[in-house]
Parts: sequence; C-alpha cells; structure tokens
Amino acid sequence: MSKGDPTILVVDADSSHRQSLRRALRAVGYRVLEALDYRGAENVQQQHRGEVDLLVTAISLPGGNGYELARTLADVEPDLKVLFVSGETGAKTSRYYVSAWTELHTLTRPFELTDLLQRIKFILESGGLAAQTG
Repeated sequence: MSKGDPTILVVDADSSHRQSLRRALRAVGYRVLEALDYRGAENVQQQHRGEVDLLVTAISLPGGNGYELARTLADVEPDLKVLFVSGETGAKTSRYYVSAWTELHTLTRPFELTDLLQRIKFILESGGLAAQTG
C-alpha cells in the first residue's frame, strides 16, 4: 500500500468515464493513475509497483476483461483491492465471466458520485476485500 493519500488505478476504454472518475477521485484527495486497456494497466502497474492501493476497472476492456486484469495485477500486488464498474448488472456479467468477487466489488453504471466514494472508502478500509485470485 502506498504512503499518504491512497493511489487508485482507473482502467476504462471510455475516455469520458475515465475523466469523470479521475476528476471525482482527485477532488477528494486520491492520487489517480489511468489506463485505457488491459496492457496499459499492466504497464502502469510496472511503473508504479507497490504504489497502487485500489484498482477501479471496467469489466469489459480491450485486450482482456477486468476480472482477468485484477487477477494478473494481484499476482504482483497481493494486497491490491478491486472495484469493478459496469453497465451490466452482476447477474448479466456472471454469465460471461468466472469470478470469485462479490457484489460488494461491483458498482453498476449509472451510479451516484456519493455511492462511488462510499464504496471506495469501504473497500480501502476493509482488509477483507483484496483481490481474490481463486
């Protein structure tokens, strides 16, 4: 985990979603790193090894999916915490992806900024919501 303000890696191919998340998270004091796809997120993690506290990722990504990305990054950073954002509800996404994560790890678009910030705070403060590689 990083020192000081938590660092969040935001991964989303949609630039407007990424920009909205970046602005909202920076406004409340988080340090934000960004990537638009799977490979870009791996590169950001390599450049900032040991600094990323939370991965906020879309489930559908160019080059892979958010669940695969979370597992890959967690192999390097076992304490990495994860929040998935998606336009699909959990039941719909579970048909396409095998995942051990619970609904606590997923926020369905559209969502209110307060819901996003509360979920992020909860995940960062909870030791039990780190990435699950099983």
